[in-house]
Amino acid sequence: MASVGDQMQTKAGGGGSTGFGRRSDLDWLRVIAFGLLILFHVGLVYAPFDWHAHSRHTEDWLRQGILITGPWRLTLLFFISGCALKLMSRKLNAPQVLKARFARLVPPFLFGVLVLVPPQAYIENFDKAGFRGNLVDWYVYQFGGEGLSISLPVNHMWFVLYILVYSVLATVLIALPRVQAKISQGLGWAMGSVTVLALPILYLTLARQGLFLRYGISNHLSTDWYNHAVSFGAFLFGFLIVGQDGFWTAARRWRWLSLVVAVLALPMLMIIESVPATAPEDAWTSFVFAADQWGTIAAVLGFGVKYLQDRDGPVLRYLTQAVFPCYLAHQTILVAAVWFIRPAGLPAFVEASLLIAIVIGGCLAIYEVVRRFNLIRPLWGLKRLPRSTLAAEQVLEPTPDKTKPPTLTAEAA
Repeated sequence: MASVGDQMQTKAGGGGSTGFGRRSDLDWLRVIAFGLLILFHVGLVYAPFDWHAHSRHTEDWLRQGILITGPWRLTLLFFISGCALKLMSRKLNAPQVLKARFARLVPPFLFGVLVLVPPQAYIENFDKAGFRGNLVDWYVYQFGGEGLSISLPVNHMWFVLYILVYSVLATVLIALPRVQAKISQGLGWAMGSVTVLALPILYLTLARQGLFLRYGISNHLSTDWYNHAVSFGAFLFGFLIVGQDGFWTAARRWRWLSLVVAVLALPMLMIIESVPATAPEDAWTSFVFAADQWGTIAAVLGFGVKYLQDRDGPVLRYLTQAVFPCYLAHQTILVAAVWFIRPAGLPAFVEASLLIAIVIGGCLAIYEVVRRFNLIRPLWGLKRLPRSTLAAEQVLEPTPDKTKPPTLTAEAA
């Protein structure tokens, strides 16, 4: 299904190949982005914003501090998810891709909404809305007529739902390989120079000016038009561009300029955020936000393709498998940990450090249990495995398996 141009194996610093070659760089970036997500959510526990659970401590500096990763982290993850779908689809037709996506994403989404999210919603409503029943009472209320008539919280499961919907939409292009190839080649040509930085910034600026002021970000599928413009745009861009070697060469070549743009834009964005808004966001603010957003992503992709290509090994393969189950578990663990630890009145630094340790340790502990049992693997976004393979996965392989095709691991994202 891939075009001849998609199969190019041009060397890009560090000895690795781009396009459809070994993409351990993207696997590493996905793992790193998830690690930053944990820190981001722990930060929200202390930030002066509404979130599911709060510490007794409030750190006002986090109003600007969360901008270090907030504008770009999820956009990068959507981009990588689009890349992963494309790589997964090379040997599958559109119906097969749909079947694989539904099998991989629907069970964890339903499991998350029915099992992982309710404890979060219970704690939040206990804290903020005066609900005084126990967790069983909350289940009865939430999934009864009154609760369902108000809303069904999905919390962080919105990301899984969006990936599923975007994957369904992308199958239109999978069903039209010639159209897909022409669009990909056109994008590869357009992004083969400094435009790898400039054009996405322009798009994100226009999207923010045209849609953010009207719709904001809701994380509700039917009303989240600005978020779709950014997130689906990044997902589709990754899907179409991953096999275009010119894009990766340009990202590597212009990585330092991208970093300079990001480094300059971030403090500007922090200054803007520190001033109380007296009018709707102007075009300059949207441009600064977009420059920070894509400048950081372009720099991350450029440095990644130079230094993280072919950096495979047992640690990466372990973490790549663990990312999706850990994503599903992390927010429930964090909200519950805040609730139980908060009464101790610990100093903010000690409390935050303990929360980070509990979330990371809890996530990995859950993954260690889940990956051993085929019955529950699909609920956590993992494929069922033959019994012999399942037994072999209990230990890390000392060296990479050379018999497997060298591609980005297309895990649930």
